[in-house]
Amino acid sequence: MRARTCLALAATAVAVAAAASSATTATADTTGSMSGAKAILWPTTGAPAAAPTPSPTSLASNLIFHGGAVEHTPKVFVTYWGTEWKNGFHTGPNNAYSNRTAMTYVNDFFTNVGGSPWNGTQTQYCDNIAPGSTSCDGNPLAQYITNPSKVLGGTWVDGTAAPATIVTSGLAENLTQDPIATEAVRAAQHFGYVPDATYFVFTPPGHAATAYGSVYCAYHSEVTNVGGHGIRYAFMPFTPEQGAGCGGNSVNTKNDAFGHGYLDSYSLAGGHEYAEAVTDPDAWPTQDGWNDAQTSENGDKCAYFHPANITLGKYYFAVQPMWSNEANAGAGGCAMSRGTGAAPVPSSVP
Repeated sequence: MRARTCLALAATAVAVAAAASSATTATADTTGSMSGAKAILWPTTGAPAAAPTPSPTSLASNLIFHGGAVEHTPKVFVTYWGTEWKNGFHTGPNNAYSNRTAMTYVNDFFTNVGGSPWNGTQTQYCDNIAPGSTSCDGNPLAQYITNPSKVLGGTWVDGTAAPATIVTSGLAENLTQDPIATEAVRAAQHFGYVPDATYFVFTPPGHAATAYGSVYCAYHSEVTNVGGHGIRYAFMPFTPEQGAGCGGNSVNTKNDAFGHGYLDSYSLAGGHEYAEAVTDPDAWPTQDGWNDAQTSENGDKCAYFHPANITLGKYYFAVQPMWSNEANAGAGGCAMSRGTGAAPVPSSVP
């Protein structure tokens, strides 16, 4: 599901973008930047049903390449935006979870997700092939998504104050400024611009945002660059405060000190947005990577469908399966790792 609106950022965002451009050797020209359409992770109460197992003779449910680009060597840069991340907070049941607990959970997830079988599901997709394709097989010029062992490129605690209510252009209510897109440009300035990166913006608990919780849990988008690739970013509000509505305790019913249970939604929603940004990163003028005939992306099609724990490094994390075109002998399905698999979905498990 998407809001199909492309809106101009305020002059402040453009100015920061120009600074980011001059700070790196390979940068996006963000002059006249616009915030592209948002690819939204719905709350469980408003989510469409996950895609059913398609007929073995039908490719109607599979993802289609729309002629754009993918992230070939995925990278994630994480920004924790808000004074609370710097000064500290406690939240959750019995105030047991601190800013450091939350940051450790997120950092460990992205530090270890690279090279995992779950992350490898995306490696069947590519660009530089004919629009309308549903497979990269047999295309000698195909440029595939890879599964590098190191995905997390860096973290940054931006201790500047985040608005108490973040009014974004995600659903077109605000025609002048998108604070999350502006912060993503600041992040690109801080870390340097990497075309294959997704810049995640995490905001603290207690901060409202336009339609957050009622219409979306998280989303990814792009600060656009007319004529080239822009800054791909994802907005991650403090989803654990939404509880089951955004997947909290959906895999791990009991909470523990590391964050299993209460922080499940951080890896569920974070993994969802990351995988979608890798396979369908651009938002201007349209989402032109891999999505299906209804414009649903690989995460959308399997949202909240048989989520499970996977082991990454020393810990385990709750994630959802991702849509795999090659699963079920090419009919497609929701998969936790790459492989052809057999019905029913998920076609493979951790």
